[in-house]
Amino acid sequence: MTHTLKVNARNDIHLPAELLRHLNLGEDKMLKAQFKGNVLILVPVDLEPRYSAEALEGLDRLHEEEKKKGWIRLETNKDLDGLLK
Repeated sequence: MTHTLKVNARNDIHLPAELLRHLNLGEDKMLKAQFKGNVLILVPVDLEPRYSAEALEGLDRLHEEEKKKGWIRLETNKDLDGLLK
């Protein structure tokens, strides 16, 4: 399957519906762009959640316990990772 695509004034590329259906792509789906020489390769990306539901529930419980002792500040992903260990 070959398609000729055009880049518009906003640097957007329109992907034909047939191609989107074939790749099971739609709104808010992510693609990874790879370059090999003068070739652009678009690969669909499945995003996995960073934390499991169980880990998030545990974090909620831990946060509630820590709040009883005083305010804890979580500013970065490292702060969350530290609490989950």
